[in-house]
Amino acid sequence: MQLAVDAKPADTLAVVVLNLGGPDSPEAIEPFLRNLFADPDVIQLGWLRPLQPLLARWIAHRRAPFSRAAYQQIGGRSPIVGESTDQAKAIAADLQTRGLPALPFVAMACWRPFSTDAVDSIRAAGIQRAIAVPLYPHYSITTTGSSFKALDRALAGTSIQLARVRRYADAPGYIEALCDRVNEAIASLPDAHRATAPVLFSAHGLPESYIQKGDPYLDEIRTTVGAVTDRLGIRGRERLAFQSRVGRQKWLGPYMEDALDELAEAGHKAVVVCPVAFTGEHIETLQEIDILYRERATQHGITHFARARTVGCHPAFIRALADLAEAAARDQGWV
Repeated sequence: MQLAVDAKPADTLAVVVLNLGGPDSPEAIEPFLRNLFADPDVIQLGWLRPLQPLLARWIAHRRAPFSRAAYQQIGGRSPIVGESTDQAKAIAADLQTRGLPALPFVAMACWRPFSTDAVDSIRAAGIQRAIAVPLYPHYSITTTGSSFKALDRALAGTSIQLARVRRYADAPGYIEALCDRVNEAIASLPDAHRATAPVLFSAHGLPESYIQKGDPYLDEIRTTVGAVTDRLGIRGRERLAFQSRVGRQKWLGPYMEDALDELAEAGHKAVVVCPVAFTGEHIETLQEIDILYRERATQHGITHFARARTVGCHPAFIRALADLAEAAARDQGWV
C-alpha cells in the first residue's frame, strides 16, 4: 500500500483516507454490522445509549442473514477497502509529483483496517505529520465526524500531528468527475432518450431528526446536485432521492423507490441514476442500485436504466483531493 519516497520520515506526509469500510468475507458481515450499529454518532439512541452495545449485537445478529444474501449478489464481500486503497495511493502519488513526499494509509470506521491500524503503520514508518482525507464529500457527524473521532482516539498519546480535510461538496475537480460519470451514463442510452431522460441523484439517507439537530449533510448534498446540474445544463431534469434507510423513524425523502415509481408513472422510459454521495463502489451501488432499483424500475416500465459510475480514481477527483490535502498541510505550515 506504500509508494517509494526518497525523503526522511520527518519530511513525509501520511495521507490517511477515511471511509466506512465493509466486510471482506461472509464471516465478517455480522461483526461489521455490530460495529456500525454500535457507533453512537451513526445510530443516535438518545437515552437508550447505555444499551447500545447490547442492541447493536442483537440488531446485527438479526440483519446478518439478509446482509449475507445481499453481499452474495456482489461476490460475498465489499470492494471498498481495495478501492479506498487505490484512491489513497493516487492522492499520495499526485502529491509526490508536486514535490511533497507522501505515503498512503487507509482508516475505516467499521472494519479493518481501523484507525488504530493506520496509526500503527504511520508510527512504524516514523512519520510525524498526517492529513486526514475523508472519502465522504459531504460532512455529517455520522461519517466524517465519526471517522475524525476514531482517528483522534487512535492518535491519542502519540506525537503525530494531524491536518484535516473536512468537506468538498462543490470542489471543482469533484464536480468535474461527477459530470463526466453522468455524461458517460447518458451516452449509454438510446439516442431518443439522451436529451430528456431524468437524472436521479441518489444519496445515502439520514434520519430527518439528525438534520433537525443541525447536521449539514442535506444542504451539502443539495450544493453538489446544484453544481452538477448547472455544469451539465440539465436544470429541470434533475431529481434528488435517498437510499439505504434503516428502522422505522422518518428518513430524508423522497426515497429512491418512490422517486422511480413517480418517474415511471409520469411516462418516462429511461433514467440515469447518479450515486452522488458515494465516491467508490460498495453494496449500496452494486447491489442496491444496480440490482434492486434496476429491477423495480424495469417492473414499472422504465426500459432503459443507466447508472453513473462512482468517481473512484477519476483524475479530476484525485487532483481535487490532493489540492485539499496540500491546502490542509499548508494551513499547518508544513509546506
